[in-house]
Amino acid sequence: MDGKDSLQSAKQKTPSGLTSTQTQHLDGLLSNHRKIMEGITPNAAFNEGFVLHTALKARKAEVKVLLLAELERLTRHLNATRTFQTQTDLQDAVDDICEVFPTLKLEEILTCFKYIRQGRYQLFGNFTTNVLMDCLRQYEDEHTTTIREKKHRERKQEVLTAQMDLTRLIEDLNKSGKLKPARRVLDKTFIPYPNAKEDYYEAQARDKEETKEAHRPKADEEGSEGSL
Repeated sequence: MDGKDSLQSAKQKTPSGLTSTQTQHLDGLLSNHRKIMEGITPNAAFNEGFVLHTALKARKAEVKVLLLAELERLTRHLNATRTFQTQTDLQDAVDDICEVFPTLKLEEILTCFKYIRQGRYQLFGNFTTNVLMDCLRQYEDEHTTTIREKKHRERKQEVLTAQMDLTRLIEDLNKSGKLKPARRVLDKTFIPYPNAKEDYYEAQARDKEETKEAHRPKADEEGSEGSL
C-alpha cells in the first residue's frame, strides 16, 4: 500500500463514525488509559485528546465505564465513601460530567481527576458531586480556556499576516506592470430570446417601426413623380 492509499484508509470512517486513526486512539485509551496518561500535560491533553461527546457517540458504554472506574478510584483515595456510597451515586456523577462538560477532552477529565488526587485543588468539607464539578470548572478555566484563547490569537495573527502578504504581492505586481487590468465587460441592453421574451418582442417591434420609417419617404417621392 502506497502513501496515498494509507492516507485514504486513515481518513475512511468506520461504522462508528470515526476514522481508523481515531478508532485506534480511542481503543488504546479505553484499554490502557493509565499508561497513556502517564506524564501527560494539560497542553498535550488538549491538543492530542479525544473530545468527550465524540467518544460517547462512538463508544458510550465503555467511556462511561472508564470514567466510573476512575471516579471510584478517586473517591477511595479521598476517603469520600460517605458521599459516594453506591454505584448509583457514582453513575449520577459520571452522567453529570458528560452532560456539563461534553466539549472537554477525555484526557483532560482524567488529568483533572489526577490533579484532585494530588491535592492541587482545595477541597472544603466533603467531596461531593458539586465539589467535583467545581474542580472540573477550575481546570477548564485555568487550562482549557487559556489554550483555546491562545490558539485563537495565533490563528487570527496567521490570517492578518496572510492578508498583509497578499496586499504586498498585489502592490509589487502593480509596480512591475505584471498585473493586467481586468477585461471590460460589454454592456448588453438586449438579451436575446428565449432568455428575455419581453426584450425580444420590444426589439422586434422597434425594428418594424424603423423599417416603416425607412420606406415611407420613398413611397411619398414615387407618388409625387406619378402626378407629374
